[in-house]
Amino acid sequence: MSEQPLFWSDQLAFGVTRKFPDQDTYVCASGISPSGLVHAGNFREIITTDFVVKSLKNRGEDVRFIYSWDDYDRFRKVPSNVPDEWEQYLGLPLVEVPDPEGCHDSYADHFEARLEEELEGMHMDIEFIRQSKKFKNGDYTEQIKHAMQNREEIKQILDKYRKEPLEEPYFPLRVYCKECGKDYTEVTDYDGEYTVEYHCDECGEDLELNFKEHPSVKLPWRVDWPMRWKYEGVDFEPAGKEHSASGGSRDTGNELAEKIFDKEPPVHQMYEFVTKDGGKISSSSGEDVFTITELKKVYSPEMIRFLFSNTKPNKAFEIPFEDEEIFQRYEKFDKIEHQYFNPDELDNDRERKHRKRVYEIAMVEIPDEEPVRVPFKQASFIAQTVPEEKWESKGFESLRRTGHLPEEISEEDKQRTLERLERAKNWARDYAPEEYVYEINYEVSEEIKEKLSEEEREAAKLLAEMLETEDWTDQDDLDGKIFDVKEESELGTGEFFDAMYKVMLGRESGPRLSRLILSIGSEDTAEILRQAT
Repeated sequence: MSEQPLFWSDQLAFGVTRKFPDQDTYVCASGISPSGLVHAGNFREIITTDFVVKSLKNRGEDVRFIYSWDDYDRFRKVPSNVPDEWEQYLGLPLVEVPDPEGCHDSYADHFEARLEEELEGMHMDIEFIRQSKKFKNGDYTEQIKHAMQNREEIKQILDKYRKEPLEEPYFPLRVYCKECGKDYTEVTDYDGEYTVEYHCDECGEDLELNFKEHPSVKLPWRVDWPMRWKYEGVDFEPAGKEHSASGGSRDTGNELAEKIFDKEPPVHQMYEFVTKDGGKISSSSGEDVFTITELKKVYSPEMIRFLFSNTKPNKAFEIPFEDEEIFQRYEKFDKIEHQYFNPDELDNDRERKHRKRVYEIAMVEIPDEEPVRVPFKQASFIAQTVPEEKWESKGFESLRRTGHLPEEISEEDKQRTLERLERAKNWARDYAPEEYVYEINYEVSEEIKEKLSEEEREAAKLLAEMLETEDWTDQDDLDGKIFDVKEESELGTGEFFDAMYKVMLGRESGPRLSRLILSIGSEDTAEILRQAT
């Protein structure tokens, strides 16, 4: 596999092996400060790393995927969904802040556990590292000492990227006070080994700390990041556009890694924002955070992986929820899956190889044969028009009538279909535009009956009588019979269909009438129409 690959994560993996040849184990890294819910936008960093991990494994390499919880970062501000009294904990490490909901050992533990649970089922093999434990155990003591001893050179590097130089004397160290535990501190002197003197604004005292004996210190972010590249031997790590911007922490990290920590910087990939229905996904306010849990309610794991694999990380893209664009995303996945199992249908060899790889990266376990996929639009229709307890009987029967399910399906395809119906139901309930929300009038209200004209009642009766002649299964045949009934009635085309939708759905529009009838079933539809007569 020496030629330059086509797919983006394969290209990055190729670049990693070229930059760091003959490694026993490659290390791919990601991480975040657990200061709130990890939202679906943050997820792009995780899944970008995972795709590169997978591409490296496909090359036969041994890989570690490490995810750092920066839970030794300070508690900077109280989100709007956290009680105001949590202001008393500002300045403490996140791991020392109580959980506002009282269900975990700390504020950090709460959000760490949430993400780790959300990632279950996403087919990722991640080694989680809690940085608070690393710092508290003194794992980085020698690296911190090394940075402090080289503080002047660190300052010179950082100052190149600043408008104003850092103040003198400069100490690349944040101290959590050994008395109050907070970082409202300023280092004032250093003995050249492990002892620093510092002033604590919270305590109002000048104190001394030996960070080998009392490791309640950490390096500032721009120095900490390259230090950990060296410590963990990181070969690949993506970063958002803020970190990747010119003069950002990625630039300073690269220079610090080479000149201070004697480490070749890892291969880098900038990733762009992800938007939901046109708006940037953010967790800064603590409100209306769009989480991976919400994403999984509407998109299956392979669909989520497909959404991210099908777009290069440096391209922003939108995850649709509240419009019919969601149908097209599912349709595109189904089409690429079909082409994977039927490659001869694509003439363009390059496009065929690309789509094949998109599918392979999205799917962790590729089925032996092409799965049965009910279009998401049809699934949302069935999920609403058939009671959930009858999905396997009446729902599957309806899908067979419309040609969306074969007569016989495997247990795997049955489960896939039920899962898609469940996600389609969630979408219809929480996000769908009004025109895609259906509720069948199995009991027609008196209000609807009273508003029907004699001609409309007669048309409903004629349609019911036609449906009672047989159990219709062919949509084209049924279309013809419906128009025969319309001609027999005294209503115009628009009036006829409006009336039938009013009776069956309680509104004057809906899906193709034959499709609606096949979904409900001829007998049940006739019973609904009879109520109007």
